[in-house]
Amino acid sequence: MCRPSPLLPIAMILALSGMLLPGASAQTSPTRPIDPEAVALCERAARQSLTSRGAPAADVRLVGTPSEEPATSSDSRLLRGAGTWRGDGGQRRFSYSCTVDVRAPDTVGLVLRDTTPTPVDVQPMRRTIEPDLSHVSPTACESSAAAALKKRWPRVSEISFDSGSRRFSQESTDRAELRGQGRALPEAGSPLSLFEFGCEIDPRDGRVLGTQISG
Repeated sequence: MCRPSPLLPIAMILALSGMLLPGASAQTSPTRPIDPEAVALCERAARQSLTSRGAPAADVRLVGTPSEEPATSSDSRLLRGAGTWRGDGGQRRFSYSCTVDVRAPDTVGLVLRDTTPTPVDVQPMRRTIEPDLSHVSPTACESSAAAALKKRWPRVSEISFDSGSRRFSQESTDRAELRGQGRALPEAGSPLSLFEFGCEIDPRDGRVLGTQISG
């Protein structure tokens, strides 16, 4: 006759005593839910920004639920999301970052980016040497340009960048330049303004060394 395995009683004792057996996973604490009011404010701001640029409201689609990221202040919520809209050239993609002031929920800061793929996302403008694109980040340059715009126009909103206008050039191993165009609303009630930006970049590590705004 086969003897019962002595491991079964031990496993039962450990289970009854609340101990975890090897390989069992501990439960993690639930994450804080995203404030639905902040989500609604950000999505409304994104829709209004696109419709002000001529996008039909019915053709704007927001993808999924925005993600929340750590904000620079305890009084604000930072959300990031994405979506699509249909323009004359076909389906377009966009992403946005949105800051909501919890003390004044109607105060929403929005940065909108056109993320529609292009055949060549960064196009060389001048090729005096073989360009090194391994560390170049267009997003880092555009973030620097957005910060420069906020210094120029403290009440700027609805900042967007045209990915198809990007031009990259490199004349030495330690200096490169990325240029592009975008649109922004300098202040409430003013018309949208077209601006150009240029970033001086160290191609060896992708650092943005300086940013210029014109227009």
